[in-house]
Parts: sequence; structure tokens; C-alpha cells
Amino acid sequence: MDGGTGRCLCGAVRFDFDGAPNWQMHCHCESCRRATASPFTSFLAVNHAAFRWAGIPPAARDSTPGVTRYFCAACGTPMGYQSPSRAHEIDLYAATLDDPTAYAPTGHVHWNERLPWLHLNDGLPVHRTPRRLTGEEDMAPVLGLLHAAFAYMEGVIDPPSSLHRLTAEGIAGQAREGEVWVLEDAGRIIACLFLTPEPNHLYIGKLAVEDSFRGQGLARQLVGHAADRARKLGLHRLTLQSRVELTGNHAAFQAMGFEKTGETAHEGYDRPTSFTFTKAVS
Repeated sequence: MDGGTGRCLCGAVRFDFDGAPNWQMHCHCESCRRATASPFTSFLAVNHAAFRWAGIPPAARDSTPGVTRYFCAACGTPMGYQSPSRAHEIDLYAATLDDPTAYAPTGHVHWNERLPWLHLNDGLPVHRTPRRLTGEEDMAPVLGLLHAAFAYMEGVIDPPSSLHRLTAEGIAGQAREGEVWVLEDAGRIIACLFLTPEPNHLYIGKLAVEDSFRGQGLARQLVGHAADRARKLGLHRLTLQSRVELTGNHAAFQAMGFEKTGETAHEGYDRPTSFTFTKAVS
């Protein structure tokens, strides 16, 4: 798509823009569903410098602090979405284009909020939004995920995993004193990681993905989220530890930009039992 035009249902509000959109995605978040009364919303984003309203100006409403939604005051058609985090661009609704067939989505965002009765098989990549757990939630699903995801370590690592001593109450404590983040699918927890801020780095622990969702880049997404959290906390390094026997994990972490920076031994062992991996956060 190289430029385009669009209008509301009654034609009172129109727009046009030059050049290709910055991105084109389907959004499944609840707020967009309720704003449009549709199961998901198809957006394209264009720079303000290349965008113009035509006809009568749209009406505007702040739906949440800093978020402005534009619509036609005559017919009610949603026309645009302004995010405070992306002040340089405006999101337009693909279905308002004069030629909506020109729309070419490249993926789904907020996939974790999609409606369970909506079944899509378009082959596009999906992005789930991480959710931070509070210390008051039921942590049994997280504990169950960890036991299932780490079961392959049994009989492989020495000494056995500290997971054997972890309880739901312990995970709740981690959520209160540190951070516990999860990815979900249709309300089910499918991936998790623990984050613990230290004086000069953010420590990653208990990174796990449900077996049936492996190969979809969820671990990489959570590590990217950890990097975002480190930046917000003013920390410039991510660290994690991996047992020496788990060579496949070492390769995966290195593929994500981590470097082996140290080794440690559990109490009572005269050899290294864990390697430390570090990733710089700019």
C-alpha cells in the first residue's frame, strides 16, 4: 500500500495519507473490541506528517489516560486511535479505507486477549502481551507449568533442581518481592519467568514454556520483555544461570545475545555445577 484514502459510514469524515503504513496488524485487546463492538480490530499506522483529515473534523474522546479515540459525530464510525507512547503516528481502522483490499496485515497483537470462540488460521505470527502476577493470585498453574517444563532435567542435572523445594506460596512471595510474568493463551498460563532486581543487574529465573507452545519464540519474547523491564528499572544487564549439563539451553541463550561470564558450584561440590550468562541492555 502506497498511500490511501478513507471515510466514515456517512462520508462526513474523510482522511488521506501518503506513503506506506508503518505497520499493519490485527489487535485483539479488550478495549479495542469494546470500542468497535467487534471481535478484533484491524489497524494500520501512519506518521502524522503524512496524514490529513478531510471533510468535517472527527470528534475525539479520551478512553483511558493519554489515549484518544477519534470517531464521526454524525454516524459514530470509529476513525482513529492515538497512543501516548507513539506520538509520531496515528492508528487508522483498515475497514474505513476506500480500498480495504489493499490492507496487508502482518500479525496479531494482544493474542492472549482474543475471544475463545474466534478461530483464525491465517498463518500470521501472533504476539501475546506479558501479564505481571500479583502475590494474591493462585500460583498452582505456574507451579504446574514449571514442573512439566523442567521434567526433562530429572536424572540429567546434578544436584537436582531447586524446583523440588518450590511451592505455590514461594511463587507468591516472588511475585510480591520481585516479579513474576506470564504469557497466556485463552486464559491458560503457557509461559513464565521470574525477575529479581539486583543492584547492578536484573536476574532472570524459572524461564519456562509449555511443551505444546515451544518453537513459537515465547522464551525470546519473555527475554525481550525482561530487557524492557531492566531499562525501566535503570539496569543495564540481564543475568541468568544454567546448569552445566544443559548444553541445549546454553546454545539457546547465546542465540538470544547472552554470553557466558562465569561459573559457580553448589555447596558440597568441587566442580562447577552452573554457568552464569549475561546480556547487556542498552
